[in-house]
Amino acid sequence: MNTATQNSLSSTETLKARKAHLSGLLKLTDSRWQKNTTIQSLTLNAIKAELCLIDQQLKRRS
Repeated sequence: MNTATQNSLSSTETLKARKAHLSGLLKLTDSRWQKNTTIQSLTLNAIKAELCLIDQQLKRRS
């Protein structure tokens, strides 16, 4: 039986928190990776794509 949590965030707040987390990861990885390997480039591209998706979702909700 699932019970709802009392401290659940709205989906917009969740997206904003996710965006802040991914932005922090992007800054951290950009500053630490001097020379990008293929895997690192793919990781950066995936983070950027996810940030774009979150931005689109936030624009639709506002």
